[in-house]
Amino acid sequence: MIAGLRTRILAIIVIVTCLTAGVTGVAVAMVVRDWVYQDAQEAVLTTFRHDMETFERQGMPTPGSGGASPGGRSSIGEFLPGDYTVEVDGVTVRQGSAPPQDFPGAMRRELERVPSLYRFQRLPDGKVLVAHSVPRPAIFNAESVVVYGVQPLEDVGPRLSRLTLLVVVAVAGSALLGILVALIVARTVTRPLSRIQSVAARVTDGDTEARLPATNVTELRDLTDTFNSMLDRQNQSIDVLRHQDARSRRFVGDVSHELRSPLAALVPAAEVLREEAATLPADADLRRASELVASEVDTLAGLVDDLLEMTRLDAGAAEVRRTPFELVGALRDALSARGWHSVQVDGAPLTVESDRRRVVAVVTNLVGNAVRHGAPPVTVTVASGPQGSVVEVRDHGPGVPPGDEERVFGRFAKAQEARSRGAGGGAGLGLAIARDNARLLGGDVDYRREGATTVFRLRLAR
Repeated sequence: MIAGLRTRILAIIVIVTCLTAGVTGVAVAMVVRDWVYQDAQEAVLTTFRHDMETFERQGMPTPGSGGASPGGRSSIGEFLPGDYTVEVDGVTVRQGSAPPQDFPGAMRRELERVPSLYRFQRLPDGKVLVAHSVPRPAIFNAESVVVYGVQPLEDVGPRLSRLTLLVVVAVAGSALLGILVALIVARTVTRPLSRIQSVAARVTDGDTEARLPATNVTELRDLTDTFNSMLDRQNQSIDVLRHQDARSRRFVGDVSHELRSPLAALVPAAEVLREEAATLPADADLRRASELVASEVDTLAGLVDDLLEMTRLDAGAAEVRRTPFELVGALRDALSARGWHSVQVDGAPLTVESDRRRVVAVVTNLVGNAVRHGAPPVTVTVASGPQGSVVEVRDHGPGVPPGDEERVFGRFAKAQEARSRGAGGGAGLGLAIARDNARLLGGDVDYRREGATTVFRLRLAR
């Protein structure tokens, strides 16, 4: 997220900087171009004025000489030093390099009509047309004497190239400077967000004491104070929840211990009641009532045992006693002892080193869940994998509804919509305790659906 924000800030500043530099560069280039042409034109006009002054001083006959003879008109331009064309009363008496027909008609008429005028016009080929109507044309027995000159604009191309290069370098430098400023601004703007993200990640990882450092920037100070206050309130809420959870766990443990004593007397009594009920007729109400009482006593005893086991796991008091044992035989014995003779255990004999009691408890919890909530046949498969041993419990029930794959491992979780609870169903602790025990042993329990088969898999680390 922060990287994307930094990129957007950088892109916006760079685009604005480049556009500004580009527009400024174009404007400067246009101004420089006009200035270069104007300077070159001024130089041409200055030279032309100087030549005209020289011509008027040396080339014109004096008033006392009586004027120029008609045949003397051809010598009027002798004292002109440059490439000029001279017209007397519209007749060309000196031909320069530029033909007179290229001269604008409006300019020619104005110069022939008004003496002592200077005019110039830029030509398409990069040259300038300059013209001057000399004063006192009557001395030449003429009504008008006009001098035309076509002069190149000296060094305009090289000067424009040099100045354009300077403008390009200046624009590029401005753009690079803008990018550098953009990087600094983007980093300055996103640094507080990076700190917030870092602190939030530390809090997520369990560091409840992580806080943002103090700052003197007003806006950031307010944000820092608000964020740190939020973390303080969160810690207070967590402490309250932990205290309440600890009280709840102590209460569950205390109740379980208190129930254990009367249950210790009820379980043998229920067994006696079950044996006596077996002698009664199958349709006798007393027999059905006795079997129900015995079954519910067994269920209550199992619930109390589960609660006590959960309490030990939560308190970190669970002990792991690892010893080598043969896994397949141990599972067959455990399932047979619980009366699950229809559950088949497949697999070659496999010796593992783990806590036998806990491994058997995990598998019997998974099998009991399959027997109660699944559909036969229920099978147990034992195999050795590259990461350790694997035990899979399969049944042909409807499985867990989509979206509940992890919820079924929660405490007191039931998926009654898909896996109906039969008589003697559990309280929703079996899968939770199975996973806790598996993780205590360095393994895990997971669920998956394979076609019409529901599979709970226990993975044991080597």
